[in-house]
Amino acid sequence: MENADSPEFFHFLKKIKALQTGSVGQSQILIIGDSHMQCEDFGSALRNYFIDSLAIPYAGRGFAFPYPLAKTSQRSDMYFGSGVGWHGCRFTKTDNDCEWGLAGWTAHFDRDSTTFAWRMGHSEFKQGDGIQIFCPANHAYSYRLTMFDSTWQVQNMYYNPKTVSFEGVVLKNTPKLFFRLNRTSSGGEFVHQGFLLKPRAKGLVCGISGTNGARLDHYLQNRDFQNHLSQIKPDLIVLCLGTNDVYTRDFTSAGSRAFLNLLLSKIKAAAPETAILLVGPPDHCVGRNKVNPRTEHINKIFSETADELDFVFWNQQKAMGGKGSVFQWRRQGLATKDMVHFEPGGYKKQANLLGKAIKSNFYKLR
Repeated sequence: MENADSPEFFHFLKKIKALQTGSVGQSQILIIGDSHMQCEDFGSALRNYFIDSLAIPYAGRGFAFPYPLAKTSQRSDMYFGSGVGWHGCRFTKTDNDCEWGLAGWTAHFDRDSTTFAWRMGHSEFKQGDGIQIFCPANHAYSYRLTMFDSTWQVQNMYYNPKTVSFEGVVLKNTPKLFFRLNRTSSGGEFVHQGFLLKPRAKGLVCGISGTNGARLDHYLQNRDFQNHLSQIKPDLIVLCLGTNDVYTRDFTSAGSRAFLNLLLSKIKAAAPETAILLVGPPDHCVGRNKVNPRTEHINKIFSETADELDFVFWNQQKAMGGKGSVFQWRRQGLATKDMVHFEPGGYKKQANLLGKAIKSNFYKLR
């Protein structure tokens, strides 16, 4: 791990350490990336590594996007139930022009009414937890949004233009939340940009967001990206990108370096005290039998940029075993047939490698 002496990263480590003693209430991690993050195996495993290996409590999810509402795939311990009438918009599609926020997806609904749900794996929503549903202001007033729990206790969610979201509070401990949309004016469309849970409990808060096919430049299109990020105020952002950048035919080192710097400047403008950990793309193939030679190039860009801006960098390809290691991972049943993505066990191994690299810096706190 490079540049682990970054002041912001050191502050994050101190906060995680304080969670062990209970002297700090919460610390928040936000993981942002591409398809490797959309399936959530990596993000969930990294969260669990912190909880288990460092013996810190888990407070709750943080940011989450309801991928099933956008009619796309998700491998997650969460559940989202919905009726018909939803469709998605993704920022990697050249013919799409939607009002994306932190996520590279939006979920759209344009019928009279529907009910959808949110369940967080094995965790409960606790009494007093804050709930936000991000929605652009120009789409917020065509629908009434209500929230109710498993005891059917109903409350109205009111739109706050300052947070560009509908807001509510969990009234009782419940394993699942339900939401009801009712159209109040004709011709309107509801645009769901993602959930934000603000748990009251002490412990680690971990948000995960990923988009299939995402490149560095795609995130520059997100109009509400900084607005959402400024509300979350994570202690650490784990930025996992680069795989799709080195797949494009027009890849250039100069272009990728420029896009990375623009994205990082947006992040720091919205969350100036947040530590940033750049995670380079994993070792992978083009055409299933040839290691992508550009992976080393973009890892070099990430490394040099992290050094210039005093951010942290983790070379995932090197941690996996270096160039060509994906073949060994495939033989071990950790990589998928496309030699780009990984099985759940592979993502868990990657996350544990990163977790150990982060944990190894705890000696600096003594």
